[in-house]
Amino acid sequence: MLLQLSAEGLLTEKYKLKIKTEKIMKVLVNDCYGGYGISVEAGKLWLERKGIKYDIYDDRYNLIVYIDGESHNINHYISRTDETFIEIFEEKGSEFVSGMHAELALEEIPDACEYDIHEYDGSEYISSTWIKITLDELKNGLSGDRLEMAQKVSCIKLV
Repeated sequence: MLLQLSAEGLLTEKYKLKIKTEKIMKVLVNDCYGGYGISVEAGKLWLERKGIKYDIYDDRYNLIVYIDGESHNINHYISRTDETFIEIFEEKGSEFVSGMHAELALEEIPDACEYDIHEYDGSEYISSTWIKITLDELKNGLSGDRLEMAQKVSCIKLV
């Protein structure tokens, strides 16, 4: 059942939403105590697939590289939602991509939403997903796409 805001801002029952094929976003999280980390081998493979030229500064425990003269820890350089790294994860598995004291796992959330990662002693999970809406959108009612997205997330932030 879909609840939609009327022009007066009151919630009214409108119609049932026909769910389209949902787009999802994949997010990497650490699924064990320890901490999020990417293996040296997976970091090097990602850099090669992206065609990024780099020099290794340190690769004993974490991959630290120089890219365009600046040093980067690969754990912070690769986005948790990077499509190329997600492909590597799906091809090679968690054991290959996970760094020391990590066990990476994929979580799926609605595409185009924002998210919070909750962490306790290094173990992580996505604690909330949200979209931002304006006061005008709230007053005038959400468009079809925005309304559909609002139904999929756990929170709505009013901005």
